Amino acid sequence: MLIILLLVTFFAVATAYQWRKCQRLPKGPTPLPLIGNFHQFIYYGIKLGSAVAVYHEFEKTYGKVFTIWMGPLPSVYISDYDVAHESHIKRANIFSTRFAHGTTNYIREGRGIIAANGDFWQDHRRFALTTLRNFGLGRNLMEEKIMEEYNYRISDYKRTHLKNGAIEIHAGTFFDLLVGSIINQLLISERFEQGDQEFEKIKTSLALSLENFGIIDIFFPTAILDSPLMKWRQKKIFEPFDFIYEVSKRNLTKRMEAVKSGDHVIEDGGRDFVDAYILKIQKDENSGAPSTFNLETMIIDVFDLWQAGQETTSTTLTWAFCCLLNHPNVVKKLRAELMKLTGGNRHVGLNDRADTPYLNAVCNEVQRIASILNINLFRKIEQDTEIAGQPLASGCVVTTQMSMLHTDVEVYKNPTEFRPERFLENNTLEKKLIPFGIGKRSCPGESLARAELYLILSNVILDVEIEAVGSIPKILTSNPFGLLRRPPSYDIRFKPLKV
Repeated sequence: MLIILLLVTFFAVATAYQWRKCQRLPKGPTPLPLIGNFHQFIYYGIKLGSAVAVYHEFEKTYGKVFTIWMGPLPSVYISDYDVAHESHIKRANIFSTRFAHGTTNYIREGRGIIAANGDFWQDHRRFALTTLRNFGLGRNLMEEKIMEEYNYRISDYKRTHLKNGAIEIHAGTFFDLLVGSIINQLLISERFEQGDQEFEKIKTSLALSLENFGIIDIFFPTAILDSPLMKWRQKKIFEPFDFIYEVSKRNLTKRMEAVKSGDHVIEDGGRDFVDAYILKIQKDENSGAPSTFNLETMIIDVFDLWQAGQETTSTTLTWAFCCLLNHPNVVKKLRAELMKLTGGNRHVGLNDRADTPYLNAVCNEVQRIASILNINLFRKIEQDTEIAGQPLASGCVVTTQMSMLHTDVEVYKNPTEFRPERFLENNTLEKKLIPFGIGKRSCPGESLARAELYLILSNVILDVEIEAVGSIPKILTSNPFGLLRRPPSYDIRFKPLKV
């Protein structure tokens, strides 16, 4: 009897607390104590088939800003660009704190560029942006590095995968090696080669983690996720991150030791990000001032930059060629524009952007269709405020759900259709395309990713005919509820273009 009374009391108190909290939040489905709206999310997920479809279902009833309770924690979703701009840019001081619980904070423990906050985050993000810019990010040198890797990779695959006069390759593997080498050259001056067992294990590990990573892993505290109760699930997610971290730690420790022994000499500011980081560590040590730059934080920063720079762009390019294989008419129009521009006598460069309106539209449409995050990372609100005329209580978490913005039927007519022309017909659409996020927490590697997509996509189309090996892959993701919206797995043929 006492137990029943205690349970009833607990339920009543929890319900009252939740009801009061709901009065200070945007509208949303009625939550239950402890589990929040998980039961509704699961129901609609089974019924509709994807996380994005579930969000749109709630949006129909509650509007462009709505609340979903993930267990005992309210999360607010924004699916309107103007609201996102007003909150994340105009009031960035309120909407810039990262919510980093669960798997997001695993290994990082509040460090790095993704999970950190406050002065630590500002110092390390600023250092990363400045250093990468010094090594060519956003300059002609960046184009040279991308095209050097592109030409090397094509030449390498001609040597090993030439069949009946064409290169036949697995699309994901090709773009993984190409993009992975570009970011790795920037970070540690090393290229990945075919058959590199460590790289293949890193990629396999990362893919497994991101495929299994879901919304529950964002909201549950790491201590609970890593407990014996959840061990059966978390082994699939945590172990791959452990492997990637250990590889980074081994390589960076080796570089530090080589610098100390004199086997690796850093000259003229260094040749890569890690050299610059070591110089920063040495400078801070010599000054005697307190510093957060050390070997351990370098490992975490490189861990973040490599994952962000590798997986996102590789995934986007794999989506891009899936879309192009399904739309040969787009390839024909694109090639005509590029041939007219270059005469087939040179590669496309970043300086050509002003003269390639259709290519720009294709890149935009690829990023819109790919929308590679099913579930955006969240910000935490640390003071009472308001959003779109509705109250927003301190302690809740907020995200601009770009996968919803990019499939908004009011903005993009027939949003599931791949149609680059929409960006030529309406020049205001590009402003509402935010594949790299919005505000202070937007991706620091945006300029590199945009350059890679523009240069690699255009020069492949300029150099070769593309054909599917076997059936043409469908423009459908294999994991509609995971964090990363993965493209289908397919093989592609690069056949030399006859001009």
